[in-house]
Amino acid sequence: MRPRYIAYTIWITIALLGVVCAIVPESGWNFGAKTLRWPTLAEVLMIESDNSEILMDSTWLTMVDSTWLSVIDTTEIISDTESVEKLTCLEDTTDAENSVLPKEKPIHIPHVILDEGIDAHMYLQAFYQALDSVQEKTVRVVHYGDSQIEEDRMTSMLRERWQHKYGGGGVGLIPLHQTIPTRSIRQWMSMDGHLQTTQGGPKRYLIYGPRTMRQESDDYGVMGQVAVMDNTVLQGSEDIRLTIEPFSNKHMAHNYFNRVRLLTDSVEGYCQVKGSEEQYALLPNELIEIPDSTMQCKIHLKGSGRVYGLSLETAVGVIVDNIPMRGSSGSFFTKIDSASLSDFYRETNTRLIILQFGGNMIPHTKNPSTLNGYVKTLQNQVRYLRKCAPQAAILFVGPSDMSTRIDGKLTTYPLLPYLDKRLALMAQEEKIAYWSLYNAMGGFESMLTWHSRGLVGSDYVHFTRSGANIAGRMLGKWIDEGKEIMGKANDSKITEQVINNDSVK
Repeated sequence: MRPRYIAYTIWITIALLGVVCAIVPESGWNFGAKTLRWPTLAEVLMIESDNSEILMDSTWLTMVDSTWLSVIDTTEIISDTESVEKLTCLEDTTDAENSVLPKEKPIHIPHVILDEGIDAHMYLQAFYQALDSVQEKTVRVVHYGDSQIEEDRMTSMLRERWQHKYGGGGVGLIPLHQTIPTRSIRQWMSMDGHLQTTQGGPKRYLIYGPRTMRQESDDYGVMGQVAVMDNTVLQGSEDIRLTIEPFSNKHMAHNYFNRVRLLTDSVEGYCQVKGSEEQYALLPNELIEIPDSTMQCKIHLKGSGRVYGLSLETAVGVIVDNIPMRGSSGSFFTKIDSASLSDFYRETNTRLIILQFGGNMIPHTKNPSTLNGYVKTLQNQVRYLRKCAPQAAILFVGPSDMSTRIDGKLTTYPLLPYLDKRLALMAQEEKIAYWSLYNAMGGFESMLTWHSRGLVGSDYVHFTRSGANIAGRMLGKWIDEGKEIMGKANDSKITEQVINNDSVK
């Protein structure tokens, strides 16, 4: 067929589709119990509807301050700052709690009453007080979350902010074999002399994800995973060589570390740093000092045993771990051996545990009672972690806004605002801090505005790198504001009560 005939065919097809868009009513054509919907011409041409005034409200987000700008890449400052200045908060003009799923009975969403007089920052006092001694020893922050924090997204902003402000270096915990590349560090593995793919390496078991990756015991370690070095399980897995280096050579604190910790039951090995032939012995669960300003290190592990991860850190300052768990709802901690969790949190001076979950429950949940049961399960996880880390503050970060298509239009999932409030109420009951990412984004249907600015992906769920940077900085700024607020607090009895968990039910 000649090119011009192909062009004619394409244009005629487009014209016919345009005619269909123009004549199909917004409510669609009903065929008995079925309804055929079709995008309107305005939607296809991306013409703003009458709701554009709501979407472009003049209430601006003010997120950028001089502290942020001093710790991030200049190339990202420009794009992120412009995005922030253009991004708008949405007025919640829709009764989101009474939204209705299409073709179903109206959802009766119970009303959630929160004590708005409580400042959640006061539950972070254990972390704030630990920062006062950060020049003498490390203060550790462990950030658990679902796929929203994969690739070190959001977490990296907290790490850069606090290491710039309080000192410290390294990226903290990493798995033996990184199956999902991060934006902070590169690592690759050779086993029995052969370079491994991202899905290769020793047999791995996970406390989350596919059930085929579970093990019978609860011996998973603090990262919720374990790699088994055993030739009877996988030939060649008792001889492993790792190369670890920063993702970027830019002068960032997390690129430099002078201590390595091998989390294992029995495996040993040695570490070599770039430009040196000296070998530094790695012993189970012991911090090994290596030369300063390490830009690359090579690790050789030999023998059979279980490896729970590696930690790259410094002797003082803030260490921030990124532990993403794709597809997880955060209801697994009680399935991890409490002794291994307690030992790690205590020995590493973990003073803040961040839990960022909830988003994976939203797309498949249509009943508030299901979410109530889920929140109750999370409450048990919080209590379990408090027993394992009584010295640490706990912060729960709620899910972001997420969009679904109802009657052909993108809108917030009906039950998401309810889950956000239920999580906030659970946090109040358990005397832990809560930060609503949903509200920080702007609330109901704010995802649409973030998407229009290129801050979230096409799934209307996950942040892009720029969006994650903004969300991470908002979280870091909110946490830091509390230190100043609590420093001015007059009611020392409340503060002492919170720290000692005396009022926890």
